[in-house]
Amino acid sequence: MRLPTWAGRIETSRLRIPTDETGGHTILSHEATFDLARVVNADALIVHNYFPRFRFPDRKDLELYYRLGALNHYRRAFDRTPRLFFLSHRERDAAEDDFPGIRGRTIVVPPPPAPAVPSARRMGIVHVSGSEGWLPKRLSRLTDDQIARFAKAGFVIGDFDPDPSSAFGLINDRFTVGFKLKLMQMIACRDIIASCADIADEMERIAPGYPFWRQVASVDEALEYFRDIRDRLTVEEIDAAFDEAAPRWRIPSWKDHGEAILNGLSAT
Repeated sequence: MRLPTWAGRIETSRLRIPTDETGGHTILSHEATFDLARVVNADALIVHNYFPRFRFPDRKDLELYYRLGALNHYRRAFDRTPRLFFLSHRERDAAEDDFPGIRGRTIVVPPPPAPAVPSARRMGIVHVSGSEGWLPKRLSRLTDDQIARFAKAGFVIGDFDPDPSSAFGLINDRFTVGFKLKLMQMIACRDIIASCADIADEMERIAPGYPFWRQVASVDEALEYFRDIRDRLTVEEIDAAFDEAAPRWRIPSWKDHGEAILNGLSAT
């Protein structure tokens, strides 16, 4: 059995590898594809999740599954590829700590949020976003009892609408990867954020001075945090704090995202 078992295995005989004459760039996007670095002359990797540092305190079996063999998997790909893009500051820092030789070849490109100008703040909405196609996310989803406790406190759980309002945002992931896109959308919406995952590095780098966010130990603690903010502050006070802090934030657009990747490729 080849480790890590979650990594993709591609039949190289079926690959259509572009030649250098095409004038384009070859990028392997997502760590499940990194096994191709041994047969594809890739210009860059995009690391969606850095699994050597995966943590899920409630499920040590899943920690073992995702971490077993992961360091060697990333090492083999990193050694063969000149430019490395990461979606997360914390994960880039962790990879540079594990592989000091990659410093100078890494760039962080946070995933841009969907373009939106948030509507007026709604104090009874809690944004909970993300798919449940991945087992760690399914294990972190809200239970019916938790949803009922939010409802009893006057909160409605919902995903982002096409025209979202500023509201509350809950990151209920209990593991250390997977929150990136939902966090960016919550920042763009100026949500009051409670997170079961460690988002401190991303908040400091992307939205310094973000006025209302907290890392919580449980969903119930998140509910208490939201209830305290709602009962203690007016909408006007909350919005004023966001207005003061927002000019210091660095929220990328898709244009910014694409330009960062192109600039990084041109520097290789």
